[in-house]
Amino acid sequence: MRAPFFSAAVAGLMLIMGCGESSRPTQPSTTSVTSGSDDNSGARDNPGAPAGASLPARQILMMDACDPTTFNENVEPGTCVDRHGGVKFDQFIAELIQTQKAGAWHFAPPNTTAREGQTLVATNRGGEVHTFTRVSQFGGGLVPDLNRLSGNLEVATECTKLDGDDFVPPGGTYEEEVGSEATQLFECCIHPWMRTVIQTH
Repeated sequence: MRAPFFSAAVAGLMLIMGCGESSRPTQPSTTSVTSGSDDNSGARDNPGAPAGASLPARQILMMDACDPTTFNENVEPGTCVDRHGGVKFDQFIAELIQTQKAGAWHFAPPNTTAREGQTLVATNRGGEVHTFTRVSQFGGGLVPDLNRLSGNLEVATECTKLDGDDFVPPGGTYEEEVGSEATQLFECCIHPWMRTVIQTH
């Protein structure tokens, strides 16, 4: 039986996804990515270059474990791409009710460091669409019932201003340049407990 509280939200997401221009890559990236590296040898070799210009990209993984059969039945067809097994929809909801998050839905790593100007490459390794959105404060996202179940009742302002190219399909990537702020926050505007904190140095 389809969960009625998700249907309208998913329909709205599909509409938004179809309306934006794709200025950021949404297909698997060919960017050379070094996960967790603090190597700044490129910056030493080219001291006149902008901060982070010669640094390898910093990788963030967007993860989930949706079961396609039950998610597509209860939310909307196409919500979860085909894969073997996964967390069933009722288990996902039960975990949200109990802990206000679904552990398999997360950004990895949840905390990392980067340099100003360095490129973050967020890759969707899950079966659902996600966003990798810089926010001034963590908050709720686009799906009211997921906000309620995860205890994120105040929506993050940036999640109300998304374009179609902010939505990253399974297997896709999203690139973001690290700013100058000492601490930068990123979350998924669909599953708002998916978060990472970037410390610049």
